[in-house]
Amino acid sequence: MDTILRHSSAVKLLASIPRQLEREPRGSLVLIPISGRETLGALRLDLPLDAGADAVADLAIGYLCRIPNAEDVITTIWTDSPALDGDGVAHEALAIAIAERAEAAGLRVTGEYCVGDDGWTSYARPELRSLAELAEADPDPHAARARHPRAGAALPRADAADREEVARQLVALEELPTDPFRRIWEGPRPPAAVAEADDELRIFDADPFAGVTPALISTDAAPARAAMWMWIFRCPALRDVMLTAWAGGVDEGRRACEWQQEWMAGSQETPEFPIRLAGEGARPSAHRLRAALDFCRGLAARAPRTHLAACLAVCGWLSWALGNSTHAAEYADRALEIDPRSSFATLIRTMTDRGILPGWAFDPAGRDASVRTERVT
Repeated sequence: MDTILRHSSAVKLLASIPRQLEREPRGSLVLIPISGRETLGALRLDLPLDAGADAVADLAIGYLCRIPNAEDVITTIWTDSPALDGDGVAHEALAIAIAERAEAAGLRVTGEYCVGDDGWTSYARPELRSLAELAEADPDPHAARARHPRAGAALPRADAADREEVARQLVALEELPTDPFRRIWEGPRPPAAVAEADDELRIFDADPFAGVTPALISTDAAPARAAMWMWIFRCPALRDVMLTAWAGGVDEGRRACEWQQEWMAGSQETPEFPIRLAGEGARPSAHRLRAALDFCRGLAARAPRTHLAACLAVCGWLSWALGNSTHAAEYADRALEIDPRSSFATLIRTMTDRGILPGWAFDPAGRDASVRTERVT
C-alpha cells in the first residue's frame, strides 16, 4: 500500500472523523470512501476480536462496493489500547484484511491509520505521534459529542405527574372502538371520554397528518398530543405511514396511507413509490430524522409500559434510517425485553444482525447537506 495522504492532510482527516460521526469513534473501524478528491462520508463498525477480522473486512468492503463512484478508501482504526502495542501497530490483522478485500474489489487504499490511547500512527510508517495534533486540528473542538459510539441512547428523564397525565389521556384513546388507521378510513368516529384527548381527535379527524411537522419542531408535546402519538405507534399500519411522512414528506405519507388502505382491502398491487421502511428512495433529510428521533425519545420517556415497546421500536427504526445500527439494535433489544412479540423490533434487530443498511446510505446522489464532503490532498 502506498501512503498518498500528506501528514498534514492525515491530521486534518483524523480530526474531522468525530465531527462526521457526531461521537468519539472509540473501539471502531472507520472507513472513508473517496471519489476523486472528495470523501463520501464515513462508515463505522465495531472493532472485532482478532478472529473476526476477516468477517468484518468482508462486510465493510461489501458496503463500500455499493457506493457509486467510490474509487479509494482510507482505513482508520480507533482503539482504547495503545496504537503501538509492542508487536507493531494494533489491529494490524484487520488493516491487512481490509486492504486485501479492497484490492480485490478494485478499491485503492490511500491511507491506513491507528488512533490509540497513547497517540496515533500510520500502518505504513509506524511512528507514534501525539494526540494533541488531532485535538489542535479539530474543526469544532467545543461541539457536544457522545464519548463512545454506544453512548447517547439513554432516554431523557420524565416527570412522574406528566407520565400519569399521559397515561390518563392514552386510556381514553385506547377505549375507542377502532384503531387510528381504521378510524381514518372506516369510522365510526366517536369522541374520547377526556376533553384534551378529544380535542386531539378532532384535529386528527380533520387531517391525520396535522401533527407530523409540529413533532419536528418541538419535543415538548402536551400530554394529549403525546398520547395521540403513542396510540398511533401501537397501530402498525399508521405507524409505518407516519414514519414515511417523516422520512419523505407528508405527500409521500398520504400516498402510503392510500396504498395501505387498498392493501388492507385486498388489493395485490405493489406500491409504485419507494418503501421508506425498507430504506428505499433518495436519502431523507438527516435534520428531519434527527428531530423525529428526539421527539420519539421524549415520547418513550413518558410512555406507560403498555406503549413503551412501540415507542422504542420507532426510535430503533429512526436510528437505523440515520445509519446508526448500534443505537438501532439497542432500542430494539429494549423493546423486545418489554414485548418479545414486537414484530417491528424483531425486524429491526434482524436488519442490524445481518448488517443491512438503508439503500440511501450508499446513494451519494441523494445525500443532503448534513453529509459532509471533504476535499483530500
